[in-house]
Amino acid sequence: MNSIEVRQLEYFLAVHDHGGVTRAAKALHLSQPSLSQAIRSLERQLRTELFLRVGRGLVLSPAGQALVGPARQVIRSVERAQTAVLRVRELHAGQISVAAGAGLVADPLAPWLGCFRRKYPDTVVRVEESESDDGVAELVRSGDCDLGLTAGSIVCEELEQLLVSEQHVVLVSPPGTPRSVGPVPLERLAGVPMVAGDRRGQAWTDVERAMAARGVGATVVVEVARTSSTIPLVLAGVGSTFLTLRLAIEAQARGAVVQEITPAQVRRLRLLRRPGDRSIGVSAFTNVIHADAKRWVTALQQQQDLGLGLVAAGAVVDARIRDARTAATSRQARLAS
Repeated sequence: MNSIEVRQLEYFLAVHDHGGVTRAAKALHLSQPSLSQAIRSLERQLRTELFLRVGRGLVLSPAGQALVGPARQVIRSVERAQTAVLRVRELHAGQISVAAGAGLVADPLAPWLGCFRRKYPDTVVRVEESESDDGVAELVRSGDCDLGLTAGSIVCEELEQLLVSEQHVVLVSPPGTPRSVGPVPLERLAGVPMVAGDRRGQAWTDVERAMAARGVGATVVVEVARTSSTIPLVLAGVGSTFLTLRLAIEAQARGAVVQEITPAQVRRLRLLRRPGDRSIGVSAFTNVIHADAKRWVTALQQQQDLGLGLVAAGAVVDARIRDARTAATSRQARLAS
């Protein structure tokens, strides 16, 4: 016996559900002869009658009655399979992996992941941290990760490098620290107790290099593995630290003193991907990063154009982002209740 097609079972159920060939053909947008022929073909394959003519109508034969349940199960299974594939294709399910350089998970990857998860809540994201940009590149090149995020350019012709955003590095000091008039010159930080978080990270490397160029060194009194771990230490009065603007604003909301430094330190963030990789996950994550980075940079520049300094502008933008996120969460909660 030849294999039965799903389409044939759909036709069989349509005739049963609509009580006859004429109404079923109309619902299926088929001609009546075509549908009748399809039913006869199914009966030949099964070597039995599925419908019996009673008067001017059709009723199920015993074999037809036996087929209804299994036919519906087959249709439901096919629909579930199609839905599962569609959800993965549209990134409503599935997984994407991202490699991040030292110090980049807390900022900017965390807010980017927040945006991504709100848009694709059923997608699982795996994050791999690497101690170096070269390590990030290797994770992407080898296929262990779909995308990579670095704070510096690398030499790897096998990967595409997309400049996606810039980060400003600022000085974060304990509560009560006197504020400088204007940005704090790096040379003025000679002898100031410092808390170093993830000293391998590009932010610390660049600032220490800039300080050394001015004949001063950072007086590190405490060193921790994670950048985010520096904030409680600064708030406790242990010392000052250097953080990216978005993290610094979080510390400022808890009482830390945040100031610009001169010369300004800006690190450029690059997204790494394998050439030609335009999979749904990679494209979706890349689009989310570009959109969020553009919103942040544009809003920051708008506030600065109004006369606010970098830190004040960042605080305004961050507050608006948080308010918008809270409002969106509240709307979702109301809709769900």
